[in-house]
Amino acid sequence: MHPFLISCQWNGVTCGGRRYPGHVTAIHLQGYGISGTISQDIGNLTYLHFLDLSSNNLVGDIPSTLGNCRKLYTVNLKDNQFTGTLPEDIGRLSSLQFLDLSQNRFEGQIPQSLSNITQLTSLSLSNNFLNSSIPTSLGNLTQIEILDLSGNMLRGQIPQEILTISSLTKLLNLSTNALSGTIPTQIGHLNTLGTIDLSMNKLAGEIPEAIENCVQLLSLYLQINRLQGQIPRGLNNLGVLEKLDLSSNNLTGTIPEFLGSIRTLNYLNLSFNNLSGPVPYTGVFCNSTILSVTGNSMLCGGPQFLHLPSCRSIPSHKASRNRLHIFIFCAIGILVFCLCSIAIYCFINKRITPNFVGREYLFLNRNHERVSYAELHEATKSFSPANLIGSGSSGNVYIGNLILDKNLATVAIKVVNLEQQGANRSFLAECNVLKRTRHRKLVKVITVCSGMDRNGDEFKALVLEYICNGNLDEWLHPHTMTDSMISRKLSLMRRLHIALDVAEALDYLHYHIDPPIVHCDIKPSNILLDDNFVAHVTDFGLAKIMQSEACKKNHPEIEGRSFAVNGTIGYVPPGK
Repeated sequence: MHPFLISCQWNGVTCGGRRYPGHVTAIHLQGYGISGTISQDIGNLTYLHFLDLSSNNLVGDIPSTLGNCRKLYTVNLKDNQFTGTLPEDIGRLSSLQFLDLSQNRFEGQIPQSLSNITQLTSLSLSNNFLNSSIPTSLGNLTQIEILDLSGNMLRGQIPQEILTISSLTKLLNLSTNALSGTIPTQIGHLNTLGTIDLSMNKLAGEIPEAIENCVQLLSLYLQINRLQGQIPRGLNNLGVLEKLDLSSNNLTGTIPEFLGSIRTLNYLNLSFNNLSGPVPYTGVFCNSTILSVTGNSMLCGGPQFLHLPSCRSIPSHKASRNRLHIFIFCAIGILVFCLCSIAIYCFINKRITPNFVGREYLFLNRNHERVSYAELHEATKSFSPANLIGSGSSGNVYIGNLILDKNLATVAIKVVNLEQQGANRSFLAECNVLKRTRHRKLVKVITVCSGMDRNGDEFKALVLEYICNGNLDEWLHPHTMTDSMISRKLSLMRRLHIALDVAEALDYLHYHIDPPIVHCDIKPSNILLDDNFVAHVTDFGLAKIMQSEACKKNHPEIEGRSFAVNGTIGYVPPGK
């Protein structure tokens, strides 16, 4: 995009009239399908006040010469494909009030020089790949009303400095990053702020009582963190609160009755915590469409639509004696549990059994933590059909973005159809097989999810590495033949390499691990192709762990055992 090719006659281009005759003062070209890069010569448009190139196909870096356009008060470059780092020269735009660089591919650090733009009222750097800590110098933005740094890979702690900006009145969004530490008590200084979103991070500790000072808060999102302790009583002071999401944390204690007294509250999500005791009957708790308490196994009572067990009341004159009985029973129970645990541990270590039936979940990759249903729900945009990349009788496969080891990773999420007969055994079989195998021609399983969904139903899923070129069946037998499909045809040499890749994977399964594993379901749809057309074998739901001579000696207990629904050993489709 060359500035000297910009004409005052274009739609979306404004020139200065009498005040700045012949000079471009505003560019409104959002959604015009413009491609290419922004030229360094844009720095010659020194009379430019307004620049909006959002929702185009622009690539490359932001030219450092943009810092010459000192009269700019609005820059909107969101929803393009810009890459590289954010230039320090952007801090020279001292008149800038609005800056939106969201939905691009910027990486690296947030420039310290941004703190020089003291007139800035709105800053959005969301949905990029920024991976630094949040600069404390952003606390110098004393006019800022909107600060959105969500959807990056920002790490470190939340700086106290940005929580003391009194001008923050509309939005503070730091969600979907890798922020750690506790929520600073300085959050109480944001007493005029409307929305706080700190969800999908790694924040720990308790929710600070200082939150009670945020009296203008309309929305508070703290879900999918590692917060613990009780729901703070200070929330009772938030009289205009409309939305509260504390789901997928480690909160304990009872649900405060005062939440039902906040008349403005129209959304409350407390699901997937460790809350206990009775659910209130007032206010938001009486509306099933705006309340979720799923995944708190120790809750009781509440409205009938929650389907919770009733709470047993204890007469006051017997309370003291019953407490003593409870203490004694608990002590005995703990002792019995410890003895049983020791016995089971010794038994398992003696047998070294590979049977996983009865275990609710396991970690396939110790480098990654088990993910929650809520994280998968968020990663797949509520399991949106737009994210669906495969389906079958055993379940659906979705593409999604998850934070793994502080990095945002694209993964495939295989949701098991538990209504299918044998689905649980198939899931456990696949986990057992993949736990034993490590080979570059086998699809890697990153971690698993096993628990309950938002309706309280059992939920199981595998999080797999994402293989971008689909499965072999789609290449061999496309459903519709279009012009674009012609170029997708596989050459004879490429087919040969795919066959060799599969053979290498099977050779590993049959001869290089003990006990050997037979896949039992090799077919084109279970062979995935990466961007270099290297084949990866997947779907071990029908796999069988076989006996070898070494296996008979080392693991006699698995003789004759199959870990999946019945299949055919060999490469005939099951049931033939």
